[in-house]
Amino acid sequence: MKLSFFKHVLVKNFLALSTLQGINLILPFVTLPYLTRVLGVSNYGVVVMVYSIMQLLTVVCDYGFNLSATKEISIFRDNTPRVNTIFSSILIVKLVLLLISFLILFVLTIYVPVLEANKTSYFMGFGIVIGQAITPTWLFLGMEKMKYITIVNLVSKTLFTFLIFFLIKNSEDFFYVPLLYSIGFVIAGILSLVFAYKEFGVSFYFIKKIDIIRQIKNSSQYFYSRASVALYTSSNNFIVGLVLGEFYAGIFGVAERLFTAMTVIYSPLSDAIYPYMVQKKDLKLFKKIFFSAIFFNSLVSLITMFFSNEIVYFVFGFGYEESAVLLKYFCFLSIIIVPATFIGYPLLGAFGFEKYANYSVVIACVIHMIILIFISSFLSVYSMVLLLIFTQIIVLSIRFLGVRKFLNKRRLISNNI
Repeated sequence: MKLSFFKHVLVKNFLALSTLQGINLILPFVTLPYLTRVLGVSNYGVVVMVYSIMQLLTVVCDYGFNLSATKEISIFRDNTPRVNTIFSSILIVKLVLLLISFLILFVLTIYVPVLEANKTSYFMGFGIVIGQAITPTWLFLGMEKMKYITIVNLVSKTLFTFLIFFLIKNSEDFFYVPLLYSIGFVIAGILSLVFAYKEFGVSFYFIKKIDIIRQIKNSSQYFYSRASVALYTSSNNFIVGLVLGEFYAGIFGVAERLFTAMTVIYSPLSDAIYPYMVQKKDLKLFKKIFFSAIFFNSLVSLITMFFSNEIVYFVFGFGYEESAVLLKYFCFLSIIIVPATFIGYPLLGAFGFEKYANYSVVIACVIHMIILIFISSFLSVYSMVLLLIFTQIIVLSIRFLGVRKFLNKRRLISNNI
Protein backbone atom coordinates (compact mmCIF):
# COMPACT_ATOMS: atom_id res chain seq x y z
CA MET A 1 0.00 0.00 0.00
CA LYS A 2 2.82 2.36 0.93
CA LEU A 3 4.71 1.52 -2.26
CA SER A 4 1.65 2.21 -4.42
CA PHE A 5 1.27 5.58 -2.65
CA PHE A 6 4.82 6.61 -3.54
CA LYS A 7 4.26 5.53 -7.12
CA HIS A 8 1.10 7.59 -7.17
CA VAL A 9 3.06 10.63 -5.94
CA LEU A 10 5.72 9.93 -8.58
CA VAL A 11 3.13 9.86 -11.35
CA LYS A 12 1.50 13.09 -10.11
CA ASN A 13 4.84 14.87 -9.98
CA PHE A 14 5.85 13.60 -13.39
CA LEU A 15 2.57 14.85 -14.83
CA ALA A 16 3.04 18.22 -13.10
CA LEU A 17 6.63 18.54 -14.35
CA SER A 18 5.63 17.40 -17.85
CA THR A 19 2.84 19.98 -17.88
CA LEU A 20 5.35 22.58 -16.72
CA GLN A 21 7.75 21.70 -19.52
CA GLY A 22 4.85 21.57 -21.94
CA ILE A 23 3.87 25.11 -20.92
CA ASN A 24 7.51 26.24 -21.28
CA LEU A 25 7.55 24.70 -24.75
CA ILE A 26 4.04 25.15 -26.20
CA LEU A 27 3.43 28.79 -25.26
CA PRO A 28 6.80 29.95 -26.65
CA PHE A 29 6.02 27.94 -29.79
CA VAL A 30 2.83 29.96 -30.10
CA THR A 31 4.95 33.13 -30.18
CA LEU A 32 8.04 31.79 -31.98
CA PRO A 33 6.58 31.65 -35.51
CA TYR A 34 5.37 35.22 -34.99
CA LEU A 35 8.69 36.47 -33.57
CA THR A 36 10.91 34.82 -36.18
CA ARG A 37 8.81 36.32 -38.98
CA VAL A 38 8.39 39.81 -37.47
CA LEU A 39 11.93 40.25 -36.09
CA GLY A 40 13.90 38.58 -38.89
CA VAL A 41 16.87 36.24 -38.47
CA SER A 42 19.40 38.76 -37.13
CA ASN A 43 17.16 40.47 -34.58
CA TYR A 44 15.84 37.12 -33.45
CA GLY A 45 19.51 36.16 -33.05
CA VAL A 46 19.93 39.04 -30.56
CA VAL A 47 17.00 37.69 -28.51
CA VAL A 48 18.53 34.21 -28.60
CA MET A 49 21.90 35.56 -27.41
CA VAL A 50 20.28 37.50 -24.55
CA TYR A 51 18.40 34.42 -23.38
CA SER A 52 21.54 32.29 -23.69
CA ILE A 53 23.67 34.51 -21.44
CA MET A 54 20.83 34.84 -18.91
CA GLN A 55 20.70 31.05 -18.66
CA LEU A 56 24.44 31.01 -17.94
CA LEU A 57 23.99 33.60 -15.19
CA THR A 58 21.05 31.58 -13.85
CA VAL A 59 23.38 28.61 -13.38
CA VAL A 60 25.66 30.84 -11.30
CA CYS A 61 22.72 31.86 -9.09
CA ASP A 62 21.34 28.33 -8.84
CA TYR A 63 24.72 27.05 -7.60
CA GLY A 64 23.53 23.45 -7.90
CA PHE A 65 20.80 23.86 -5.25
CA ASN A 66 18.21 22.26 -7.53
CA LEU A 67 20.08 18.98 -6.90
CA SER A 68 21.63 19.29 -3.43
CA ALA A 69 18.64 20.99 -1.77
CA THR A 70 16.13 18.70 -3.49
CA LYS A 71 17.87 15.72 -1.90
CA GLU A 72 18.04 17.37 1.54
CA ILE A 73 14.42 18.58 1.48
CA SER A 74 13.19 15.12 0.44
CA ILE A 75 14.92 13.65 3.53
CA PHE A 76 13.85 16.34 6.06
CA ARG A 77 10.50 17.37 4.56
CA ASP A 78 8.65 16.68 7.86
CA ASN A 79 11.13 18.69 9.92
CA THR A 80 9.83 22.28 9.55
CA PRO A 81 12.68 24.04 11.45
CA ARG A 82 15.25 22.21 9.29
CA VAL A 83 13.34 23.09 6.10
CA ASN A 84 13.22 26.76 7.17
CA THR A 85 16.97 26.75 7.80
CA ILE A 86 17.65 25.26 4.35
CA PHE A 87 15.20 27.69 2.71
CA SER A 88 16.68 30.78 4.40
CA SER A 89 20.31 29.74 3.81
CA ILE A 90 19.76 29.21 0.11
CA LEU A 91 17.86 32.46 -0.43
CA ILE A 92 20.65 34.43 1.27
CA VAL A 93 23.29 32.77 -0.94
CA LYS A 94 21.19 33.41 -4.05
CA LEU A 95 20.78 37.10 -3.26
CA VAL A 96 24.57 37.47 -3.05
CA LEU A 97 25.00 35.50 -6.29
CA LEU A 98 22.42 37.74 -7.99
CA LEU A 99 24.56 40.78 -7.20
CA ILE A 100 27.69 39.03 -8.52
CA SER A 101 25.81 37.99 -11.69
CA PHE A 102 24.69 41.56 -12.37
CA LEU A 103 28.27 42.79 -11.99
CA ILE A 104 29.43 40.12 -14.46
CA LEU A 105 26.78 41.27 -16.95
CA PHE A 106 27.71 44.92 -16.44
CA VAL A 107 31.40 44.20 -17.18
CA LEU A 108 30.52 42.12 -20.26
CA THR A 109 28.39 44.92 -21.74
CA ILE A 110 31.39 47.24 -21.44
CA TYR A 111 34.12 45.03 -22.87
CA VAL A 112 32.31 42.72 -25.36
CA PRO A 113 31.31 44.68 -28.50
CA VAL A 114 28.41 42.38 -29.45
CA LEU A 115 26.86 42.88 -26.02
CA GLU A 116 27.68 46.59 -25.88
CA ALA A 117 25.79 47.18 -29.13
CA ASN A 118 22.56 45.86 -27.57
CA LYS A 119 23.25 46.40 -23.86
CA THR A 120 19.70 47.69 -23.20
CA SER A 121 18.32 44.29 -24.26
CA TYR A 122 20.72 42.47 -21.93
CA PHE A 123 19.84 44.62 -18.92
CA MET A 124 16.13 44.24 -19.69
CA GLY A 125 16.64 40.47 -19.76
CA PHE A 126 18.27 40.29 -16.32
CA GLY A 127 14.83 39.81 -14.77
CA ILE A 128 15.02 36.25 -16.16
CA VAL A 129 17.90 35.60 -13.74
CA ILE A 130 16.10 37.30 -10.84
CA GLY A 131 12.89 35.34 -11.42
CA GLN A 132 14.62 31.97 -11.60
CA ALA A 133 16.82 32.77 -8.58
CA ILE A 134 13.86 33.45 -6.29
CA THR A 135 11.84 30.46 -7.52
CA PRO A 136 12.44 27.62 -5.01
CA THR A 137 12.01 24.77 -7.51
CA TRP A 138 14.22 22.61 -5.26
CA LEU A 139 11.69 23.03 -2.40
CA PHE A 140 8.73 21.85 -4.50
CA LEU A 141 10.79 18.98 -5.94
CA GLY A 142 11.92 17.85 -2.50
CA MET A 143 8.37 18.07 -1.14
CA GLU A 144 7.15 16.28 -4.30
CA LYS A 145 4.52 18.98 -4.87
CA MET A 146 5.31 20.26 -8.34
CA LYS A 147 1.74 21.25 -9.22
CA TYR A 148 2.29 24.68 -7.64
CA ILE A 149 5.24 25.49 -9.89
CA THR A 150 3.13 24.38 -12.84
CA ILE A 151 0.33 26.78 -11.86
CA VAL A 152 2.59 29.84 -11.49
CA ASN A 153 4.36 29.10 -14.76
CA LEU A 154 1.05 28.77 -16.58
CA VAL A 155 0.00 32.21 -15.30
CA SER A 156 3.32 33.93 -16.11
CA LYS A 157 3.86 32.31 -19.51
CA THR A 158 0.30 33.05 -20.60
CA LEU A 159 0.81 36.70 -19.67
CA PHE A 160 4.11 36.73 -21.62
CA THR A 161 2.39 35.25 -24.69
CA PHE A 162 -0.34 37.90 -24.72
CA LEU A 163 2.18 40.71 -24.25
CA ILE A 164 4.29 39.48 -27.20
CA PHE A 165 1.36 39.77 -29.60
CA PHE A 166 0.25 43.06 -28.07
CA LEU A 167 3.62 44.89 -28.01
CA ILE A 168 5.87 43.38 -30.70
CA LYS A 169 4.77 44.84 -34.04
CA ASN A 170 7.95 45.21 -36.14
CA SER A 171 11.65 44.25 -36.24
CA GLU A 172 12.66 47.33 -34.22
CA ASP A 173 10.72 46.06 -31.19
CA PHE A 174 13.14 43.18 -30.62
CA PHE A 175 14.65 44.77 -27.48
CA TYR A 176 11.24 44.54 -25.73
CA VAL A 177 11.23 40.73 -25.94
CA PRO A 178 13.84 40.21 -23.15
CA LEU A 179 11.84 42.62 -20.95
CA LEU A 180 8.69 40.56 -21.46
CA TYR A 181 10.63 37.39 -20.61
CA SER A 182 11.78 39.14 -17.42
CA ILE A 183 8.26 40.13 -16.42
CA GLY A 184 7.07 36.54 -16.82
CA PHE A 185 9.92 35.01 -14.80
CA VAL A 186 9.70 37.56 -11.96
CA ILE A 187 5.94 37.03 -11.62
CA ALA A 188 6.51 33.26 -11.51
CA GLY A 189 9.17 33.70 -8.82
CA ILE A 190 6.97 35.88 -6.60
CA LEU A 191 3.95 33.57 -6.92
CA SER A 192 6.07 30.49 -6.14
CA LEU A 193 7.30 32.13 -2.90
CA VAL A 194 3.67 32.82 -1.94
CA PHE A 195 2.79 29.16 -2.52
CA ALA A 196 5.85 28.04 -0.54
CA TYR A 197 4.69 30.11 2.44
CA LYS A 198 1.03 29.12 2.26
CA GLU A 199 1.40 25.41 1.47
CA PHE A 200 4.51 24.44 3.44
CA GLY A 201 4.63 27.14 6.08
CA VAL A 202 8.22 28.06 5.24
CA SER A 203 9.51 31.37 6.46
CA PHE A 204 12.64 33.40 5.87
CA TYR A 205 14.87 34.46 8.74
CA PHE A 206 18.52 35.34 9.20
CA ILE A 207 20.40 32.28 10.31
CA LYS A 208 23.84 31.30 11.53
CA LYS A 209 26.80 31.72 9.22
CA ILE A 210 27.66 28.04 9.65
CA ASP A 211 24.32 26.99 8.07
CA ILE A 212 25.03 29.13 4.99
CA ILE A 213 28.55 27.72 4.67
CA ARG A 214 27.19 24.18 4.99
CA GLN A 215 24.76 24.72 2.11
CA ILE A 216 27.53 26.16 -0.06
CA LYS A 217 29.81 23.20 0.68
CA ASN A 218 27.02 20.67 0.08
CA SER A 219 26.19 22.17 -3.29
CA SER A 220 29.70 22.89 -4.59
CA GLN A 221 30.15 19.64 -6.51
CA TYR A 222 26.65 20.00 -8.00
CA PHE A 223 27.49 23.57 -9.05
CA TYR A 224 30.67 22.46 -10.85
CA SER A 225 28.57 19.84 -12.61
CA ARG A 226 25.77 22.22 -13.62
CA ALA A 227 28.20 25.01 -14.58
CA SER A 228 30.08 22.56 -16.79
CA VAL A 229 26.87 21.47 -18.49
CA ALA A 230 25.89 25.11 -19.03
CA LEU A 231 29.25 25.92 -20.61
CA TYR A 232 28.80 23.32 -23.33
CA THR A 233 25.01 23.69 -23.75
CA SER A 234 23.55 27.09 -22.81
CA SER A 235 26.61 29.01 -24.03
CA ASN A 236 26.45 27.73 -27.61
CA ASN A 237 24.08 30.38 -28.96
CA PHE A 238 26.15 33.08 -27.34
CA ILE A 239 29.44 31.69 -28.73
CA VAL A 240 27.94 31.28 -32.21
CA GLY A 241 26.72 34.88 -32.11
CA LEU A 242 30.06 36.10 -30.77
CA VAL A 243 32.11 34.36 -33.48
CA LEU A 244 29.75 34.17 -36.46
CA GLY A 245 27.34 37.03 -35.80
CA GLU A 246 23.71 37.43 -34.79
CA PHE A 247 22.38 35.97 -38.07
CA TYR A 248 23.92 32.57 -37.34
CA ALA A 249 22.89 32.84 -33.68
CA GLY A 250 19.33 32.97 -35.03
CA ILE A 251 19.91 30.00 -37.36
CA PHE A 252 21.47 27.95 -34.56
CA GLY A 253 18.80 29.07 -32.06
CA VAL A 254 15.93 27.84 -34.25
CA ALA A 255 17.44 24.35 -34.65
CA GLU A 256 18.29 24.20 -30.96
CA ARG A 257 14.74 25.22 -30.00
CA LEU A 258 13.36 22.29 -32.02
CA PHE A 259 15.92 19.99 -30.40
CA THR A 260 14.65 21.18 -27.01
CA ALA A 261 11.10 20.37 -28.13
CA MET A 262 12.19 16.83 -29.01
CA THR A 263 13.76 16.20 -25.61
CA VAL A 264 11.52 18.37 -23.39
CA ILE A 265 9.75 15.48 -21.67
CA TYR A 266 12.90 13.77 -20.33
CA SER A 267 14.10 16.48 -17.98
CA PRO A 268 10.87 16.56 -15.91
CA LEU A 269 10.76 12.77 -15.93
CA SER A 270 14.34 12.64 -14.64
CA ASP A 271 13.59 15.31 -11.99
CA ALA A 272 10.44 13.48 -10.85
CA ILE A 273 12.25 10.15 -10.47
CA TYR A 274 15.23 11.53 -8.55
CA PRO A 275 13.64 12.24 -5.10
CA TYR A 276 11.67 8.99 -5.42
CA MET A 277 14.83 6.99 -6.19
CA VAL A 278 16.65 8.65 -3.26
CA GLN A 279 13.98 7.27 -0.93
CA LYS A 280 12.92 3.95 -2.52
CA LYS A 281 15.90 2.79 -4.66
CA ASP A 282 13.43 1.13 -7.06
CA LEU A 283 15.68 -0.25 -9.83
CA LYS A 284 12.89 -2.22 -11.49
CA LEU A 285 10.84 0.93 -12.05
CA PHE A 286 13.93 2.83 -13.23
CA LYS A 287 14.70 0.19 -15.89
CA LYS A 288 11.16 0.36 -17.27
CA ILE A 289 11.26 4.15 -17.54
CA PHE A 290 14.84 4.19 -18.88
CA PHE A 291 14.26 1.77 -21.79
CA SER A 292 10.83 3.25 -22.62
CA ALA A 293 12.38 6.72 -22.83
CA ILE A 294 15.20 5.53 -25.10
CA PHE A 295 12.75 3.81 -27.46
CA PHE A 296 10.39 6.79 -27.66
CA ASN A 297 13.23 9.29 -28.08
CA SER A 298 14.85 7.27 -30.88
CA LEU A 299 11.52 7.10 -32.72
CA VAL A 300 10.93 10.87 -32.43
CA SER A 301 14.52 11.60 -33.51
CA LEU A 302 14.21 9.48 -36.66
CA ILE A 303 10.88 11.07 -37.63
CA THR A 304 12.25 14.58 -37.02
CA MET A 305 15.37 13.83 -39.06
CA PHE A 306 13.27 12.64 -41.99
CA PHE A 307 10.87 15.63 -41.96
CA SER A 308 13.30 18.35 -40.80
CA ASN A 309 12.78 20.62 -43.85
CA GLU A 310 9.00 20.52 -43.57
CA ILE A 311 9.07 21.11 -39.78
CA VAL A 312 11.35 24.16 -39.96
CA TYR A 313 9.42 25.75 -42.82
CA PHE A 314 6.04 25.14 -41.14
CA VAL A 315 7.10 26.60 -37.78
CA PHE A 316 9.50 29.39 -38.74
CA GLY A 317 8.82 30.22 -42.39
CA PHE A 318 11.35 31.41 -45.01
CA GLY A 319 14.95 32.34 -44.19
CA TYR A 320 15.72 29.42 -41.86
CA GLU A 321 16.51 26.72 -44.43
CA GLU A 322 19.98 26.17 -42.95
CA SER A 323 18.35 25.40 -39.61
CA ALA A 324 16.65 22.38 -41.19
CA VAL A 325 20.02 20.86 -42.10
CA LEU A 326 21.34 21.66 -38.63
CA LEU A 327 18.32 19.97 -37.05
CA LYS A 328 19.41 16.62 -38.53
CA TYR A 329 22.67 16.89 -36.56
CA PHE A 330 20.70 17.68 -33.40
CA CYS A 331 18.71 14.46 -33.91
CA PHE A 332 21.92 12.45 -33.43
CA LEU A 333 22.65 14.48 -30.30
CA SER A 334 19.20 13.65 -28.94
CA ILE A 335 19.83 9.90 -29.21
CA ILE A 336 22.95 10.27 -27.01
CA ILE A 337 21.77 12.84 -24.49
CA VAL A 338 18.66 11.01 -23.21
CA PRO A 339 20.41 7.88 -21.81
CA ALA A 340 23.17 10.10 -20.39
CA THR A 341 20.55 12.18 -18.54
CA PHE A 342 18.80 9.20 -16.96
CA ILE A 343 21.99 7.46 -15.91
CA GLY A 344 23.05 10.64 -14.08
CA TYR A 345 20.90 11.68 -11.13
CA PRO A 346 17.93 9.35 -11.17
CA LEU A 347 20.41 6.42 -10.97
CA LEU A 348 24.00 7.26 -10.00
CA GLY A 349 23.03 10.22 -7.81
CA ALA A 350 20.41 8.25 -5.89
CA PHE A 351 22.81 5.37 -5.11
CA GLY A 352 25.72 7.46 -3.83
CA PHE A 353 27.74 7.56 -7.09
CA GLU A 354 27.32 11.32 -7.63
CA LYS A 355 30.98 11.76 -8.49
CA TYR A 356 30.51 9.91 -11.80
CA ALA A 357 27.45 12.01 -12.65
CA ASN A 358 29.22 15.25 -11.69
CA TYR A 359 32.76 14.67 -12.92
CA SER A 360 31.55 13.25 -16.25
CA VAL A 361 30.29 16.70 -17.25
CA VAL A 362 33.26 18.53 -15.71
CA ILE A 363 35.75 16.42 -17.69
CA ALA A 364 33.63 16.68 -20.85
CA CYS A 365 33.37 20.46 -20.39
CA VAL A 366 37.16 20.88 -20.13
CA ILE A 367 37.69 18.82 -23.30
CA HIS A 368 34.86 20.71 -25.04
CA MET A 369 36.34 24.13 -24.24
CA ILE A 370 39.87 23.11 -25.28
CA ILE A 371 38.64 21.84 -28.65
CA LEU A 372 36.44 24.93 -29.07
CA ILE A 373 39.47 27.20 -28.62
CA PHE A 374 41.37 25.30 -31.32
CA ILE A 375 38.50 25.35 -33.84
CA SER A 376 37.28 28.90 -33.10
CA SER A 377 39.08 30.33 -36.15
CA PHE A 378 37.07 28.08 -38.50
CA LEU A 379 33.96 27.53 -36.36
CA SER A 380 30.63 26.90 -38.08
CA VAL A 381 27.17 26.04 -36.78
CA TYR A 382 27.78 22.46 -38.00
CA SER A 383 31.12 22.01 -36.25
CA MET A 384 29.49 23.35 -33.07
CA VAL A 385 26.84 20.59 -33.08
CA LEU A 386 29.44 17.93 -33.97
CA LEU A 387 31.47 19.09 -30.98
CA LEU A 388 28.35 18.81 -28.81
CA ILE A 389 27.81 15.23 -29.99
CA PHE A 390 31.42 14.35 -29.16
CA THR A 391 31.08 15.99 -25.73
CA GLN A 392 27.93 14.03 -24.89
CA ILE A 393 29.63 10.78 -25.93
CA ILE A 394 32.30 11.53 -23.29
CA VAL A 395 29.61 12.19 -20.65
CA LEU A 396 27.78 8.97 -21.52
CA SER A 397 30.98 6.90 -21.49
CA ILE A 398 32.07 8.13 -18.03
CA ARG A 399 28.59 7.55 -16.61
CA PHE A 400 28.59 4.03 -18.03
CA LEU A 401 31.80 3.46 -16.05
CA GLY A 402 29.91 4.63 -12.97
CA VAL A 403 27.07 2.20 -13.71
CA ARG A 404 29.60 -0.62 -14.07
CA LYS A 405 31.12 0.29 -10.70
CA PHE A 406 27.64 0.46 -9.15
CA LEU A 407 26.62 -2.96 -10.54
CA ASN A 408 29.90 -4.55 -9.39
CA LYS A 409 29.30 -3.23 -5.88
CA ARG A 410 25.75 -4.60 -5.81
CA ARG A 411 27.00 -7.96 -7.08
CA LEU A 412 29.67 -8.07 -4.38
CA ILE A 413 27.12 -7.27 -1.66
CA SER A 414 24.75 -9.96 -2.99
CA ASN A 415 27.52 -12.58 -2.98
CA ASN A 416 28.40 -11.77 0.63
CA ILE A 417 24.84 -12.16 1.88
